[in-house]
Amino acid sequence: MFMAALSDEHAEVRSNGAFGVGALIESATIDASPYFGDVLKALYPLIKRSDNSNNIKDNAAGCVARLILENADAVPLSDVLPAWISALPIRGDHLEDLPVYDAVCHLLKNKRADIEPFMPMLMPVLKQAMESTDTLFSDESRQYLASL
Repeated sequence: MFMAALSDEHAEVRSNGAFGVGALIESATIDASPYFGDVLKALYPLIKRSDNSNNIKDNAAGCVARLILENADAVPLSDVLPAWISALPIRGDHLEDLPVYDAVCHLLKNKRADIEPFMPMLMPVLKQAMESTDTLFSDESRQYLASL
């Protein structure tokens, strides 16, 4: 149902679908990583949108973050990171900040070699996010990012 929503004609349904897929993967009691490829293909057009109507880019970016947090090894990071980072920072649905910046920290701590080529793209995003009073961070992520 959520996967079908990702290609719905209505932006609000697609946005809710992106959130739903991410929440489902985050709370799954089984390994959902075999489905990550299909999820990422469906999310790509949402992340690459020029606008963020109905928080569609924010929810898609949050979904990608949840995939990374669930199993970063199952995410083709060299393909995903450029589009994901280009959708950041979160612009409207700041609840998506939490998984996004937790995922960034996870990658910096555990997949540094994979994210290193994208640091020139990521650092201005992190600077902007850290300076914004709207951005939400877990305490651990705020401390880690402030130390960079």
